Amino acid sequence: MTAVYPPDHHLLRDLRFSFEHESDGRTSRAWMPVTPEICTDHGYARAGALATLVDVIGGGLAANAAAPGWIATADLTLHLVGAARPGSTVEARASVLRAGRTTVVIEVALVDEREHRVGIATMSFAVLPRRDTNPDMSTVRESPSTMATADSRLARPLLEELGVEVLDRARGVIEVPVVDWSLNSMGAMQGGVVATVAEIAAETALRAATSEPLVVNDLAVTYLGFGKVGPVRTAVDVLATADGHGSARVELVDAGAENRQMTVVHAVATRNLA
Repeated sequence: MTAVYPPDHHLLRDLRFSFEHESDGRTSRAWMPVTPEICTDHGYARAGALATLVDVIGGGLAANAAAPGWIATADLTLHLVGAARPGSTVEARASVLRAGRTTVVIEVALVDEREHRVGIATMSFAVLPRRDTNPDMSTVRESPSTMATADSRLARPLLEELGVEVLDRARGVIEVPVVDWSLNSMGAMQGGVVATVAEIAAETALRAATSEPLVVNDLAVTYLGFGKVGPVRTAVDVLATADGHGSARVELVDAGAENRQMTVVHAVATRNLA
């Protein structure tokens, strides 16, 4: 029996995404309202929140391109060039760059309602055999559609909702539980949430290293395994710092699964976006 995903109370509903899928199966669009709960302390949308939008619209388009098979995210890169502030809406415009037998590659452009560029992202996916537990994508092919319900919204800042616990700022060690609210369709921490956890860890370590309020605006995420048990734990290697700038390598493990390696992320942070 095909699973209903996401459940009624879930991150992907509370972010209030809406979608529009073109009939050609090569392009899709999604929108996310920017609320204070998903913003940095500089007052604009977190890279991790935007990565979640990218992951969802890219994953949906890739699943259509891979049909009747299913997909797993292999990597995601995100480069932010503009600030998306509360009260605005970010639009994600996804297109298929390649749809092969074993790999699907998606590009996603991010803009605001004034057509100002917010960022650009690419994703690649491994094509897998379909399982009965994979969601039925035909339920979201109607145009337009949304995952949100009348009650869907973030009641607290995203980091609080995720349950982020900072254990060591200098080393970027944080822990985040694996809970139903942030799972993907395969029962593991959702890919955009993984990117968000890495963003927070990199930001924490780079701020400690530079004593500056740096914010992450570049993420290169390589997915190696699932986080299904938790907590997910991070460790950060600060690679370089300069005036108003820093870069770091973040490793994520599933601490409850004998520290199984999940993800490696390279992040770049600066003082601010324009």
